[in-house]
Amino acid sequence: MPWGDTDVVQDQMPQHSLTDGVVMLKLLNLKDAPAWLAGEDEEQRRWFEAPRPSQLSDVEQFIADCQESWRTMGDHRHWGVWSRDPDVVVGGVDLRALGNDEVNLSYLVFPGQRRRGFALRATQLVVEYARTSMSAQTVIIKMLTGNESSRNLALGLGALYVGDEPSDGGATFHVFNLRLHDTPREE
Repeated sequence: MPWGDTDVVQDQMPQHSLTDGVVMLKLLNLKDAPAWLAGEDEEQRRWFEAPRPSQLSDVEQFIADCQESWRTMGDHRHWGVWSRDPDVVVGGVDLRALGNDEVNLSYLVFPGQRRRGFALRATQLVVEYARTSMSAQTVIIKMLTGNESSRNLALGLGALYVGDEPSDGGATFHVFNLRLHDTPREE
């Protein structure tokens, strides 16, 4: 079965890693669930409009759903973000195909690891993945009003503010678009 530049391991789970030498993006597996859960905090719940703190079973289900999407090459691509030194999970980054050559980009960084450049590095890697492996032309980035870190990251990627829309939780999203054909490609 062709997976492009991915490898299939014995359990048929594609192992697709991306790195820039500072961060490593790799697929989460169930053994990562406790560390992922430990990284959740009130700030993360607020910006993602989570109705309650996650339980270990919630994280395990999320990881299983992500693995299934990778197995079937579905519309959801999620990676854990690891720092390379030390080798610890620091957050996650996520692409969801929306149709019309668009993908939604989301990301999170765990407390204690924020404001160290991990989100920017991880999003740069997956934006290139979206362009080359998902044939995306536009990346959509939504953040709740007041999430200045995400706003700054979107602007740092070169995304443009295109308007507001209601969130599922009744708040307001600021919506940014990054047109991939307008961004320089690395040679």
